[in-house]
Amino acid sequence: MESAALFFSLAKLLGGLGLFIYGMNLMNAELQKAAGSKLRSMLYQLTKTRLSGAMIGTLLGGLIHSGATTVMVVGFVNAGLMDLGRSMSIMLGANIGTTLSMQMISFNISKFAFLLIFLGFLIHLVIRRDALKHLGLTLFGFGLLFLGMETMSESVQPLKDAGYFAALLQHVNASTVWGMLSGFLISTVFTSVTQSSGATIGILFALSTAGIFTDFGQIFPLVLGAHVGTCVTTLIGSIGTEITAKRSAVAHLLFNLLGGIVAMVMYKFYAWLVPLTADSLVRQVANLHTLVQVINAGALLAFTPQYTKFVIAVTPSKAKEPEKSHLDESLQITPEKAIEASFLELKRMAAVARGMFQMAMRGFLMLNPEKFQSVRKSEEVVDALKQAINHYLLTLAERDLSRRQALMIQYLTTATNDLERIGDHVENIAELTTDKMNRKIWFDDASVMDLIELYKKVDGILALLIESLEPVFYTSPSKIASLILERRNEYVALSQQIKQKHRSMVFEKKEGALHSIYFFKYIVCFDKLVKHSKTIALVEKEPLFFLKKHKLNKQSICLELEETVGSAVIYDTKLFED
Repeated sequence: MESAALFFSLAKLLGGLGLFIYGMNLMNAELQKAAGSKLRSMLYQLTKTRLSGAMIGTLLGGLIHSGATTVMVVGFVNAGLMDLGRSMSIMLGANIGTTLSMQMISFNISKFAFLLIFLGFLIHLVIRRDALKHLGLTLFGFGLLFLGMETMSESVQPLKDAGYFAALLQHVNASTVWGMLSGFLISTVFTSVTQSSGATIGILFALSTAGIFTDFGQIFPLVLGAHVGTCVTTLIGSIGTEITAKRSAVAHLLFNLLGGIVAMVMYKFYAWLVPLTADSLVRQVANLHTLVQVINAGALLAFTPQYTKFVIAVTPSKAKEPEKSHLDESLQITPEKAIEASFLELKRMAAVARGMFQMAMRGFLMLNPEKFQSVRKSEEVVDALKQAINHYLLTLAERDLSRRQALMIQYLTTATNDLERIGDHVENIAELTTDKMNRKIWFDDASVMDLIELYKKVDGILALLIESLEPVFYTSPSKIASLILERRNEYVALSQQIKQKHRSMVFEKKEGALHSIYFFKYIVCFDKLVKHSKTIALVEKEPLFFLKKHKLNKQSICLELEETVGSAVIYDTKLFED
């Protein structure tokens, strides 16, 4: 009977941990959905200085925790929208922000857990507005989080009485070198597995409430280990990214590792200060969590440029760094230059999409799904570039523009959306290949050669598309766009020919139904890539799709006042003067 009771107590402890982690992840995910793209826009637009970066990082870390924030930062670095130095301050702030969210959780309100769960579910069920539905699930997750912590606290008493925790904790204490290191390593490994420092801190809250931990020295190394273990989330997020993004993830790890070592050296200082801030060990856990990150981040923030150089020195690489973004906010005052910058950014976006396509086909030919990790990361880059370009163009549209410039913004927005769809269809090719391999469907050599012929045509069109997005300073329709349309016609003829060939093979029972279905799915993906390329080429053939050199330095004002009559907006005719 005693063994059964211990088993169910352990199961209850693990179940409570599951509720806590799920509640925290649900809360973070729904907050991101409620905010939509605003979080990404805020992260990109409001982090121009080290101090503002740290402040925004703190805000986002508090809302969605450091893991989600740092993964987002790595994505921006990988897209070339943010440099390594700028990412540092945001990550420092995110580390602080996630400790502030745990401060709130440390004020245990478990008695309200079921009420929060009910209210959150009710809001999600009854309210129709998407933002409020997401906030309802946020409340629901918040309730689950406290329910999980309460469940963990209730489950540990039988385990405590059986002496299991005493055996474990006798080796975990900051008063000895071995106790410090063993506690640090245990916490690091556990946090790496759960990929959440919040989960580790939540367990420390629960075990402290249940009286398992009784001394500050026991929890000290465990908190430091949680800081290092959470970096696994960022490191995983950097797999398949460019070297600068990998360095950003490494910088996050080194900061927490070096900060942990410094905190170990300063143990006596923390052992004196933290108990003065609170009598409750739960509150001491939360305060230590915050103090270590605030002190470490504050010390490093002033030396961010030097730390950036250090990270680059310890991560040498011959790999080419991603091209930096051309979307300079200072160019907005000269619309023609801003439009030129948008051209260059679109060209960069098209190059990423073509690289995705080439990598997806390498995975197809080599039957190597590892290639698709880079495809997925590049698709995230394409999505990030779309959001950045559209935001840049919408901001530019608020200025005093000529008719041609206003139309150019429309054309560029259309091209941006089509390039993003090209990225989606390339990712579909990677997913299709993975599915085909899982089902053990293999094409014969003739079918593979047919797809290779189509691939060459599509890749040639994408190469021309990149070339066509070079800023043009003349008034005649783009010759490259005309060439894209010619190549598109050649592709369509070849595609129809190959489709008819394989239809005949199916009709003659020389090709199986399953083989045929997957083969035609590839052709559909190729067709869509060409279709979106054609749409961009048609936009490029518009009569006003060009830049004027003599207007590059001409400044404009930002339109702040609009005279409205009903739903109509009346613009001054000077806006359309070229």
